[in-house]
Amino acid sequence: MPQRTTSHLRARELQLSRGGRVLLTGIDLTLVPGAVLAVVGENGRGKTTLLDALAGTLEPDAGTVERHGALGMVRQELATADADGPRTVGDLLDALLARPLAALREHDAAADALADGTAEAARRYDDALARVTALDAWDAPRRLEVALEEVGAVTDRDRELTALSVGQRYRVRLAGVIAARDEILLLDEPTNHLGISGVDDLLEALERTPSAVVVASHDRTVLRRLAHWPRLDLGEAVRCAAGRAGVDTL
Repeated sequence: MPQRTTSHLRARELQLSRGGRVLLTGIDLTLVPGAVLAVVGENGRGKTTLLDALAGTLEPDAGTVERHGALGMVRQELATADADGPRTVGDLLDALLARPLAALREHDAAADALADGTAEAARRYDDALARVTALDAWDAPRRLEVALEEVGAVTDRDRELTALSVGQRYRVRLAGVIAARDEILLLDEPTNHLGISGVDDLLEALERTPSAVVVASHDRTVLRRLAHWPRLDLGEAVRCAAGRAGVDTL
């Protein structure tokens, strides 16, 4: 899949607090497709808070966050299914793969329009072809099947989300986010609901993705594996601690 080099996430001089307590200060980072960043630290030190700020769901107390490109996030806590959101496994997966699926539909429509023989139809097709190629949209259904199997997720698209356990819903969402291949992936404790084989499969899947990946984890096995990835060109992790944030070697 061609990397979209214009996609990136950049944070400058972030300060984050919760309940009046400063958790992180002076966070500076830049992520582009292909980069990997591990966020490490004890529970309650600000890992999830940092990911929320990077995702844009939490306004920082100071500093800026710039996001260019699609962003996929899997949160640590998925306690309940969203009553206003997808109702079935299939609904959720379709929502997570909305970009590649929409690109495929537009490509088909643009191909049909070529029968008009106009310059506008040709430009539309060229644009649609470029988009499905950039998203590797044709391979999205296969990637989804592989990801669902790798993380041990439910594959019955008619299953109601409310009938699934927290762990089952988590694995479905995790598989969908991996398959969608958004330019930036934010994963909060992604191994919490996985067995040993699931962790191995997840790490292999993440190593294959061309996306920028941010993993918040306290799992030493995961961190050791990340540290030896050839693509970990940053070679660093953000360590979260009360009142400060530094950069440590993994």
